[in-house]
Amino acid sequence: MTMANIITIVRIILVPIFLVVLLTELENKEIFAFIIFIIASVSDALDGFIARKYNQVTDLGKFLDPLADKLLITGGLIALVAVNRVETWVAALIIFREIFITSFRYYSLTRDAVFAASIIAKRKTFFQITAIGILIIYNIFPDPYDLFFYDIGTYILYFALFLTIFSGIEYIKKYSSLIKKN
Repeated sequence: MTMANIITIVRIILVPIFLVVLLTELENKEIFAFIIFIIASVSDALDGFIARKYNQVTDLGKFLDPLADKLLITGGLIALVAVNRVETWVAALIIFREIFITSFRYYSLTRDAVFAASIIAKRKTFFQITAIGILIIYNIFPDPYDLFFYDIGTYILYFALFLTIFSGIEYIKKYSSLIKKN
């Protein structure tokens, strides 16, 4: 097992821990959940860096890395809907796209089509993580700053939703023709 894959597995294990912390009545739960969320998010870049730098790119890593991202984003959105910080329709659209494109990605692998992440999809993930992070922690700030951070987090999430839909359409248009050829 490579170091990059171990980091990815730890990211996956952090997701349910993050959810339990955020959804409990623990004092300062937002701070603890935010720290876990940030560790899981930042370790995404770390495992990719290690995999490339030390030639540890594996089929398992290619499968687990995007799965870890999707679990973190999906879990975060569902938890934020549960605590009334994100509208259900926004979370549902993002989650639907993630499930659809992930399924599309794995189907394309069975057809030997290369399915690389686009720059827009990478930015989409960045904005999703940023929005979720802000919405986890916004209410630790005093009035009126809490509402300011809530609004900022919500606007960033709407922008992430736009990028999510746009990149989903981009993937379908670009890769459906590759799949048909194979």
